[in-house]
Order: sequence, then C-alpha cells, then structure tokens
Amino acid sequence: MKPKPIIRQRCPDCPDQCFCGSSQQLEDNHLGGRKHATGIWLPYCVGDHAQFHINCRRAGVDFRKQPDKLLSQLQALKAHMVGQWMVLEAMEENIKKKRKLK
Repeated sequence: MKPKPIIRQRCPDCPDQCFCGSSQQLEDNHLGGRKHATGIWLPYCVGDHAQFHINCRRAGVDFRKQPDKLLSQLQALKAHMVGQWMVLEAMEENIKKKRKLK
C-alpha cells in the first residue's frame, strides 16, 4: 500500500525565498527533522539545504527515529539551533559586506 502524500499549504506569512535571499531551486527543509518535528519546514535553496545537513552532522544531530519523545525533541532543538546559526552567519556576512561598500 502506498503512503498517502503529505499535502502542505504555505501560510501567507511563510517566506518565498531562502534566508540567503535566493528564490531559485528551493527545497522544503524540515528544520527539526521529518521524524522529530514534522510540521516545521522552511524553504532553503539547494546549496544551503545541503550545508544545513553537513552542519547538523558536524553538530551531532541524529535525524533517525529516537526511542523516546524527549530525545526526539532534543534532536529537533539541536537542528533548529544549527539553522539559527546559519541565519546569523549570513546576517553577519551581509552586514560586513555592506560596511565595506560604504
């Protein structure tokens, strides 16, 4: 039996681009992992999505199913923190670029 397809609807407040500003080749990134926080996803460009997973592996995030809900939530939180760090890094880089131009 085939699994039912997941139908997602974007809310009017959801972004139409990746945090880097790109609106090309967007993928849904489940920030906390599909097994840990299924309803939380944001658009990431292909490059940033790949980098997110590299950073999560380096940070020790385990996206596999966990034996207990609390451990699952901790993995989701760790993944969220990686995503937040990536946004902060992009913001810092953008500010530095703008200051060099002035």
